[in-house]
Amino acid sequence: MNISSDQQDTLIRQLAAAFIYFICLVAFYCDIGEDMGADYFLPVALPLLAALVLAQRATGLPLFAREGLFHLAAGLGWCSAFPLLYAWTYQSVWYQSLICFDFIVGTAIFLTLMGLSGAFAASRHTRLCGAVLALLDFAALVVPFIQYAYYCIVWHCLSPASLMALYLTNWRESIDFIESNVGTGPALLIIACFAVFLICAARVNAALLRRMRLQGRGDAQLGTSLLLVILGAAALLYYVPQTSFGGLVTDVRTYVAETQAYGDGHEDRYAALDIDGTQTLPTRAPGTVIVVIGESASRNYMHAFTPDFPFEDTPWLDSQLQNPAFNVFTNAYSCWSQTVPVLQRALTEQSQYNDREFFNSTSILDVAKKAGYTTYWFSNQGRYGQYDSAITLVAKTADHAEWTDDSYNFSDKYDEMLLNYLETVDPAQNNFIVLHIMGSHIYYNNRYPTEFSKWHGESEVSSVESYANSILYTDFILSQIFDYAQKNLHLQAMLYFSDHGENLTISHNPDVFSFDMVRIPMFIYLSDAYRAALPGRTRAIRYHRSRYFTNDMLYDTVSGLLNAPSSRYMEGQDITSPTYAHSRADLTTMLGQQLIVSDPDGGVETGF
Repeated sequence: MNISSDQQDTLIRQLAAAFIYFICLVAFYCDIGEDMGADYFLPVALPLLAALVLAQRATGLPLFAREGLFHLAAGLGWCSAFPLLYAWTYQSVWYQSLICFDFIVGTAIFLTLMGLSGAFAASRHTRLCGAVLALLDFAALVVPFIQYAYYCIVWHCLSPASLMALYLTNWRESIDFIESNVGTGPALLIIACFAVFLICAARVNAALLRRMRLQGRGDAQLGTSLLLVILGAAALLYYVPQTSFGGLVTDVRTYVAETQAYGDGHEDRYAALDIDGTQTLPTRAPGTVIVVIGESASRNYMHAFTPDFPFEDTPWLDSQLQNPAFNVFTNAYSCWSQTVPVLQRALTEQSQYNDREFFNSTSILDVAKKAGYTTYWFSNQGRYGQYDSAITLVAKTADHAEWTDDSYNFSDKYDEMLLNYLETVDPAQNNFIVLHIMGSHIYYNNRYPTEFSKWHGESEVSSVESYANSILYTDFILSQIFDYAQKNLHLQAMLYFSDHGENLTISHNPDVFSFDMVRIPMFIYLSDAYRAALPGRTRAIRYHRSRYFTNDMLYDTVSGLLNAPSSRYMEGQDITSPTYAHSRADLTTMLGQQLIVSDPDGGVETGF
């Protein structure tokens, strides 16, 4: 088939426009530090370029025709919103693979709207079709608008935490939020802007349809438009759940469902939990037990666990290494590299080694209550911290639960805020206290006050020096918790562990796993009274200090520490038990995906 020179020129212009669109978007991602990498954008280059050419053939108009700018804005809104706002919030890159999906979805929105315009151009109801397209433009921009608006209000990109709040908020709470954060006047102005947007979009889209009609349309062009709509819609259905925003929505829905299931059966599970109260720790050694949950602490970068680490960032714990009351576990690992998957297991019966489900499990707070303790949960992480609804649900079962920050983002308060809450605990009672700290959560330089900025590197945000400073501050917080509880609360036992570790280059992204993301610190302090009351457990704990252990077995370990076994207790998962059954050979991390024996820097295991 011969192609005329005019057709060749048209095809060249269409290809040039498609290349300009593609290259400009890739350049935008590179400019904000979100370089997708050739492995991500090259496989989609040819299909996207072909679709962009197809859009021009379907409409008979240039790709960047001014009448199509509302459609283009809707697509570019999806392409840009999450990557740009994430980069502005964290000064760091997002997951490259998700950027690719945002790129595809934004482009698919643009192409679908252009295809619909091409199909509607055959209709004589120009104004009506223009209004329908305006509504579709508005609908496509809702998600990007919410992200930009939220950022303008709180200067933070949407996270699972903030999306959780939006997902669960009713209309009254939404109005209250707008009034308190935006104001009635600005809110009315925004509504007026929406109206202006719809009016302008309807007029511009009507002009787009009229211009298309002037190009002359045949059945082939109509068929091309419909094909473009089908391809665009299929891409949206397949890729939207895989985008950054789609992933947030999926996570929120999953954990909301788990939360509901857990809450529905909690009272029955607690009532059925049978513990012999005559043998528990508070009957033998009355007082307080404290569990401190660390955040993003890797023992690779802690002097007490890695003496070759050049920064002496654990002076207090270093001073306790020869204290027989302190038992430092040198081969502890987390079961995953993110907070909620870890803690929903560490706090409950669920582990990698059993078939228990979170929604059908009892928690360490349930065990402590049945053992005879008044229970407390004090957290310096937001009530809805990242991937955190399961944790919050467990926390709310405590007799007393307090958060230093009830906002929808991570707390920006320093961990010493938690010390004030310890003063509210009644020393005359038997108390079980869980403290959830911010620890070394990225970005590390935000986790400690100026006086703990002891070491300085090229990057104050994510350098090994700033991480060591955050560990130094955590060491100080642990010392203050210990000192206060020992002096004022009859401290009998104190357990510290981190939810997961950290790789200082790539944080703790499970998609690029390394073992420093799961090598965690852990220690157990036992008072003189505890050791006298439970000498068998004391010997087992000391004997097992170098045994391999994963923190999803902490429910059983806490049950053992409180001397409160039950029908929902597995002795083989209790490192305080003489019959602790696991070793390096059979333990896993990343929920069974990685064998602990594969860790090239694993230590020596003794205590069999």
